[in-house]
Amino acid sequence: MRTSWDLTAIHAAITQAALDPSCWTPALDEIAAAAGAVGAALIPIKTSDRPLGLTFTASVAELMDRYIKEGWYEHDERSRGIPKLLSTGIMVDQDHTSPEEMRRSPYYNDLLGRCGFRWFAGVAFDAGEDNWCLAIQRSPKQGPFSPAEQQRLLALRPPLTSAATVARELGFVRALGISEAFDMMETAALLINQNGRVVRTNRVADSKLGDHLRIIDGHLTTDDRNAARALRRLIERAINADASATVMPPVAIARPGRRPMAVYAVPLSGGVVRDVLAVVRAIVVVRDLEQCSMPPEAHLRNLFGLTSAEAKLATRVASGEHLERVADESGIAYQTARNQMQAIFAKTDTHRQAEIVALFARLHCAGPHAIDGGAA
Repeated sequence: MRTSWDLTAIHAAITQAALDPSCWTPALDEIAAAAGAVGAALIPIKTSDRPLGLTFTASVAELMDRYIKEGWYEHDERSRGIPKLLSTGIMVDQDHTSPEEMRRSPYYNDLLGRCGFRWFAGVAFDAGEDNWCLAIQRSPKQGPFSPAEQQRLLALRPPLTSAATVARELGFVRALGISEAFDMMETAALLINQNGRVVRTNRVADSKLGDHLRIIDGHLTTDDRNAARALRRLIERAINADASATVMPPVAIARPGRRPMAVYAVPLSGGVVRDVLAVVRAIVVVRDLEQCSMPPEAHLRNLFGLTSAEAKLATRVASGEHLERVADESGIAYQTARNQMQAIFAKTDTHRQAEIVALFARLHCAGPHAIDGGAA
């Protein structure tokens, strides 16, 4: 390597990252420095979906941002080297691309070149049933990785695989505990992996899956196309979110003649960063508004200073009813109902019906004692 190559120190940094996800970025920085490179990233191999929630050093942040947002992951010319990467554990640009191809390639010029990169080395490692790549990036001046350097990088495979195993097991145990807790609250919960697929459902969730909400090819979906798209976006955002992300409004799953089901997606983060190698990346919670009782109107008046009319309206809207229908059945003008909703939003610090549903669902989960205590 171009600089000091202390495998023991690198191994220790990787092991620490397995226990504490916030240590992955420092570990990658240490690897990049030892490899005489600009930066590094952890990237899943052979994913058919948009890669989300990746971990990388700050030095390659622009490159990774463009790689995802501009869709370069769908045209990654380095993917031609994946067979060698999986068979030997190491891959470099020279394995699949000639100098002439690099000179003419949009990938090497419009993406890598504009971000100040050129050369690459990838080290494969296993994370359960998934394959991941430690992608190390060099600038044009730093030059390609020599055969001797590639052999040194291969020594990183065992500690990376061990770290991935530990990280995934710890994350899965934590997620199972959360799922069981939702069972105790009689709330449906589904554990979601980094590809947006359901890896575990709790007992209550199994009872909610049926005609209106189903798992197809591992993905939670519904027959309504708009709701299905919204559900996919909700889960994708949760997978890619960190601990500082705001609570996302739920997706309503309509059921003719019945109240809808409200589907929430919550990111599972390690500290203030994502646990990139965790099996479970998000948890989906399903609330059946047909079975959920709303907080008493008196509590809503006390908690938020709502008038009697506003409390009644808020309760019905939080149950999933459309404002126009509520206004009609209440014998008030639609504009009057709209004005009352604006007052409700202001008093509850919400901005849309979905947030009212989420707020009242949380009050219901907290129980009458928590509500009484909040009003005192």
